[in-house]
Amino acid sequence: MNFFKRLFGRSKAKEASQPEGIEAGEKLMLRVDTDNLGKEVQQAIWEEIGKKTNLPIYEGRVEHGYSRTAVSQSGQCPRCYAKTQQRYANFIYATDIAPRVMFAPAGFFCTGCPTVIIDEEMIEAGVKKGYTFQGVVGIDYERKKEPDYFRTWNGNDTVYLFDENNNVVGLAAINSKEHYHGASHSLAKNREKLKRKRKIAKEARKRNRKR
Repeated sequence: MNFFKRLFGRSKAKEASQPEGIEAGEKLMLRVDTDNLGKEVQQAIWEEIGKKTNLPIYEGRVEHGYSRTAVSQSGQCPRCYAKTQQRYANFIYATDIAPRVMFAPAGFFCTGCPTVIIDEEMIEAGVKKGYTFQGVVGIDYERKKEPDYFRTWNGNDTVYLFDENNNVVGLAAINSKEHYHGASHSLAKNREKLKRKRKIAKEARKRNRKR
């Protein structure tokens, strides 16, 4: 309870000191490091944040991802043109060390199809010191169901990139109509590799988790 009082009930005079705030565009984004907190405490924090901000946690499924900088507007889905809704979610993002997860209101989720527009600048602004942001690669659901990794990114097929330790370190988007002969076979192999390595990546996220 004391944590929530410090987080949500602090006076304006103390607002700049605890917890840490960083500027993200014209708004102040609150950054809270929960690496050393238990799962139940983390979940309670996310639920409380959702209540205070009136932004629910996304609970659907996602297949297609877009960067906010790649679309003309975040209020409309670039695939089916349905309306989007801003939601909190656990965004899986690649770094130069290992995948991590950040809880943030950085997603504009389509109400008509499994598509999300992501404010990557917001995610990058909240990356913990010592890590290099290398792109959002999926959505995590707190063990309630398997995480979703994007099938497409900005309208193109995705190929996931792994390091020598089988950690996801990023993704590449390939236009299937323009890439060289044999890329389809390579894409299929990479997808199979992703399936085989999901368990390994999941364990890595548990060890290097950032909310």
